[in-house]
Amino acid sequence: MEKTNIITEILQAFKIFDGTYKREQVDAAIELKKEITPHLIEILNNVLADPVTYIENDDLYDHIYSLMLLGHFRESKVHDVIIDLFSLPDKIPHEIFGDLTTSDLPTILMRTCGGSIERIKSMASNKSVDDYCRISALNAMAYAVVEDIASREEVISFFGTLFTGNEADEISDFWSLLANFVCDLYPEELMDTIKKAYDNELIFSGMVRYKDFKDALEDGKEKCLERLKTDLERRSLDDIHDSMS
Repeated sequence: MEKTNIITEILQAFKIFDGTYKREQVDAAIELKKEITPHLIEILNNVLADPVTYIENDDLYDHIYSLMLLGHFRESKVHDVIIDLFSLPDKIPHEIFGDLTTSDLPTILMRTCGGSIERIKSMASNKSVDDYCRISALNAMAYAVVEDIASREEVISFFGTLFTGNEADEISDFWSLLANFVCDLYPEELMDTIKKAYDNELIFSGMVRYKDFKDALEDGKEKCLERLKTDLERRSLDDIHDSMS
């Protein structure tokens, strides 16, 4: 069978969710990575152009396969589209992608960034983006450190600018979850900032305790980063079947 026909069959299998994971078609897509990638990117571009169709038809599923496969492929050409999709207002990203907005998005953002975290930074800073999509962007930046895409110093410095109290609504979990990533990256330079954030009630101690930061300092930078690397390995998309099925 010609490659064009095989790709058509793969994309048709991905289109509608029928309760069965399309393992065979995912394998075929991986075999035809070069040829199928433009089609997968086009699907996500179509979602961006017409998100309502995917919100109103929750049996559509080709965008999920596309997003996961392109993350698996580390396809940098789709990075801007992914940023734009998950920067859509209100709860639109959750309505379209469900739990992917928190579970796999950090890894996908990191794997598709092509060596630059600048657009991920802008997404994390954007108050019009859903808080949990922003948190996934922050998580992606932490992962970028242990993948040697970005320096720890660059990321920790950027994180330190996000505790002014103006980054999100007062009741948001934004700062508590951000604080967790600071702790993961070894918080030495930001201890004064973190202490002030607790004093200003930005960080909820039920989500991360001040003691956790002191414990991280005792553990040392190397151990903190090793734990973060282990977490990334658990959420890696290298085994696409394990991630998707």
